[in-house]
Amino acid sequence: MALLVGMLVVGLAGCGGPKAPAPSSELPDPCALIGDDLLARLAPGSKPEAWSHLSEFSGTRTCTVDLTSGTGGMSGDIGFTIAMDGTETYDEAWRARRCAKGGAAPTKEGPGDHSCFVVRPYQDGEARIDGWAWVGADFEVYVAYQLIKPETFPPGAEQDFRELLAAGVAALPTE
Repeated sequence: MALLVGMLVVGLAGCGGPKAPAPSSELPDPCALIGDDLLARLAPGSKPEAWSHLSEFSGTRTCTVDLTSGTGGMSGDIGFTIAMDGTETYDEAWRARRCAKGGAAPTKEGPGDHSCFVVRPYQDGEARIDGWAWVGADFEVYVAYQLIKPETFPPGAEQDFRELLAAGVAALPTE
């Protein structure tokens, strides 16, 4: 009887606690989330390149786009990263440091549990859009658009990157 009670207590304790994140191999490919229409508007003729670093407890999948490789006469980069770390790396202090780099503070307005989004017009040789979103302390999604030439964002760029950030959060593996 004591064994049965012990198994019940252990089982119930596991039901109420936080769930472990899915394996990093289940992280989505961010290049697959960047639509052809977005590339045509924001990086004409440029091709995305994917890379990943995955282990048992953590992982990163990244998509980069070099704007200079395209046909639009643009210079800059697009970056889109979806990451996880099963050791709860993305805590409050981490989020605050990331957002502070862009002069922002994390909010709970979404996407995700916390996020921040910064649009910086052209200064110091670049215009930038940076957005971070976190789900729990295990998942981070990051989007970046660095534009060196031209000096102004194409119409709709900010909204496109807000939607891309939300798509990254929506694609996270759930259990």
